[in-house]
Amino acid sequence: MSRKISYGTEPSQFGELHLPEGDGPFPVVVMIHGGWWAAMWDATAVQPLVHDLVGQGYAVWSIEYRRVGEPGAGWPGTFEDVAKAVDVVADLDAPLDLNRVAVVGHSAGGHLATWIAHRSALPDGVPGARPGIRLAGVVSLAGALDLVAA
Repeated sequence: MSRKISYGTEPSQFGELHLPEGDGPFPVVVMIHGGWWAAMWDATAVQPLVHDLVGQGYAVWSIEYRRVGEPGAGWPGTFEDVAKAVDVVADLDAPLDLNRVAVVGHSAGGHLATWIAHRSALPDGVPGARPGIRLAGVVSLAGALDLVAA
């Protein structure tokens, strides 16, 4: 079962919540797709991974966010979107285990997932500071972490 849920007013501020069979509560994976932070790419490339995780009993919150080519994208908009999308997990109407939330990102999404993992170290007033969800883990799949080389 999956459903699309908006976390903001912009067209790319939404996620798709995929739930496995059963009653839960389910551990959660927040999936952040890559695509060079560009508007022309969406979550299509990570769909096989989403379906595999759901089949293994994980709830997957696959998020979209404003990307280059869309109004408000870049710094800080893209980062604010990803932070908000992760924090909204606490408010999703679903049987989720909020003590077992991990973030997985691919390519540019790996960069964003790694940033998300370090939000608790950000000073107050900085975009993304004061995370609303405590993460159990983060996985960067081919993350673009060296932005100078990228």
